[in-house]
Amino acid sequence: STRTISGLNFQPDLLWSKARNQSFSHNLYDSSRGNDKGLQANNANDENTQDLFNGFTSDGYNTTTDGSAGDLLNYNTGTYVNWLWKANGGTTTTNDASVTGVGTIDSVYQANTNAGFSIVTYTGTGSTGTIAHGLGAVPKFILIKNRDDDSSNWRVYHGQTGQSDPETDYMYLNTTQALSDGVYMNDTAPTSSVFSIGTHNDVGSSGDDYIAYLWAEIEGYSKIGSYTGNGSTDGTFVYTGFKPAFILGKSTGTHNWFMFDNKRDVNNVVGSYLKADLDAVEGSGTYFDFLSNGFKVRATTTWLNGSGTVYVYMAFAEAPFKYSNAA
Repeated sequence: STRTISGLNFQPDLLWSKARNQSFSHNLYDSSRGNDKGLQANNANDENTQDLFNGFTSDGYNTTTDGSAGDLLNYNTGTYVNWLWKANGGTTTTNDASVTGVGTIDSVYQANTNAGFSIVTYTGTGSTGTIAHGLGAVPKFILIKNRDDDSSNWRVYHGQTGQSDPETDYMYLNTTQALSDGVYMNDTAPTSSVFSIGTHNDVGSSGDDYIAYLWAEIEGYSKIGSYTGNGSTDGTFVYTGFKPAFILGKSTGTHNWFMFDNKRDVNNVVGSYLKADLDAVEGSGTYFDFLSNGFKVRATTTWLNGSGTVYVYMAFAEAPFKYSNAA
């Protein structure tokens, strides 16, 4: 049936939802693209208009009546985990690059500079260019998806890969693709005002519509970094400056993306995981301790803690020091 999910104490602009006990895709909706325009993190599908999502509210979101098949948001007996971010309440800014002189490709963005998060839509031109993002800070994690093409992967930029030139490298959110060299970012690091794109179909095909989600680090609230595994249950300690509530990460080698949070595991050890590139049901084990100032790895599995392997991550705080809810 229709359902209102509430109690967030803020109006969200991005929903990332996953059924824990069903092999459903990771569903993403945002207030820039509008209702019923879903994307799926674990595949290259183009934007769908399946009637599942019915918009954000002042402290949550609404679902519509689900059918009997598909990657549903309110499947009967389904158990779900949702991760949500606040941008600007759906109020967007249109950047005409030729008028403002910011970037070379027009964009529409809504940004939350306090939380270091923005949602950007743009149309590819077939040429390299720069795109305004509105963050006022340098983004360190960027997801880009071609909304019109079901053969285009989710392109990932991570600014802390352990390499000296992360802007020359890429990964895919929907595959196990290892960190590889490519010109998706036009080999140009993002700035506090723009990010760069190349001409590949994943980021800049002429006439195709794109969505980009960007995050910048905010001290005491978010950390975007990397760590090196040691292959031991007495694993690497990673300093974030806060107790994590959520971690998204991946090996720079050929492994799955992992997702952990403190709502499915309210106490240590944190072990309930989902993999962003798979529609698989939730797994469990002994993987992390969430500590007051960071996290410690507690597993020897190679997708999390291979000896000498570099892992990238993005983490958010349980109790942000600077803002009550990164408003």
